[in-house]
Amino acid sequence: MQKAHSELELRVQERTAELARANEALQGEIAERKRAEQVIRDLSTPVLRVREGLLTLPIIGIIDSQRARQLTEQLLRAIRDNRARVAVVDITGVPAVDSKIANHLLQTSEAVRLMGATMILTGLSPDVAQALVSIGVDLSRLTTVGDLQGGIQEADRLLGYKVMKEEEAAQPAGRV
Repeated sequence: MQKAHSELELRVQERTAELARANEALQGEIAERKRAEQVIRDLSTPVLRVREGLLTLPIIGIIDSQRARQLTEQLLRAIRDNRARVAVVDITGVPAVDSKIANHLLQTSEAVRLMGATMILTGLSPDVAQALVSIGVDLSRLTTVGDLQGGIQEADRLLGYKVMKEEEAAQPAGRV
């Protein structure tokens, strides 16, 4: 009886050790998966530096609450890291914007303002604009421009840049 009890105890210890090793391996896999998911999220929403003081964030795909928070965090971090004064957020590739996402965009704009920068929202499709108006979302606190090019031009204006053709730049002052 004592021998059977000792053998059973030994098997329980061996099995416990096996389970502990398996659990440790699973914890490592979970951590690796989380790192990979973060890399995918970061790559799916890159904040791009256009020039000194100007960032752009092109958003493509559906925005849910989690992704909206992640976009805001990335944008604010990039503004701080690049000392940006203007951020152009382009939602041309976003198929739908509901009131929850619109309010999140307003909050993001306010957070950007608190960091000393200005956010310009571009790429509102006619359908999205009409939907937002019909559900009563007030985007009057946001600077909006029709497309990304217009947003960058507005950002240049805010930053004091004047973009001109090479021929214009090459002409001596006073000549037209």
